[in-house]
Amino acid sequence: MVLALIGGGDPEQREASERLRIVTSDRLEKLEASLGHPVYWAGRRPSFRLELSEEADGSVYLRYLPAEAAVGSRPGYYLTVGTYPMPNPRAAIRSAAEAAGERPGRLPGGASFFADGKGSVFLAPPGAKVQVEVYDPDPRRASAVVESGEVRPVSS
Repeated sequence: MVLALIGGGDPEQREASERLRIVTSDRLEKLEASLGHPVYWAGRRPSFRLELSEEADGSVYLRYLPAEAAVGSRPGYYLTVGTYPMPNPRAAIRSAAEAAGERPGRLPGGASFFADGKGSVFLAPPGAKVQVEVYDPDPRRASAVVESGEVRPVSS
């Protein structure tokens, strides 16, 4: 982290990289308890580290980084699971699907979902007051992760 501060650089980029950190599943369970809402992930993945970013509104981003990738490197290049607190995630998914001329899908277990075709699949888990976004630069991989059933709360 000290190297990012030497020599100046873009203050916004430096601030963003200071909010990012590698975490363990134990740390995620503690975070989930402190936030008061579930934090979703795609489970443990051998050879990947979890990069965490938290926002002031309670949103959480977990990015799966390969061992050789530096924290904060290549935004938009790796599997990422975002959890966004909101009062009615199902309505948000329905609106997004309708705006695209589609209908939301339904997963086993009752979650509503909408794939935007650009790499993101948005989920509204039943009963949860969060929307979950699964992003991968390859839209097929994002859909496969969602369809696999691996996306779930950290504490489950």
